[in-house]
Amino acid sequence: LDIPASEIEPPPSFGARIRADFIFGMGKIAGKFVIILNIGKVLSVDEIAMLTSTEGLSAESLASLANPQ
Repeated sequence: LDIPASEIEPPPSFGARIRADFIFGMGKIAGKFVIILNIGKVLSVDEIAMLTSTEGLSAESLASLANPQ
C-alpha cells in the first residue's frame, strides 16, 4: 500500500513491558489505523536462525524473543 507521509504517525508508547522497537509507525487508511512494521527490526538474524533450527519453541524461548535483555 502507498500511504502518504501525512497519514503516518509515530509509533505509540506501550510502556516498558511491551517491545515496540519493530514498529515504524501507524498509518491511516480509509479512517482505520494500520501498524507499519520496521522489517529490519521484526526479527534479528539470530532470531530467524533460532526459529529455523528448532522444531518448536518453549514458552521461555518465546518470552526471550518478546522481551530481550
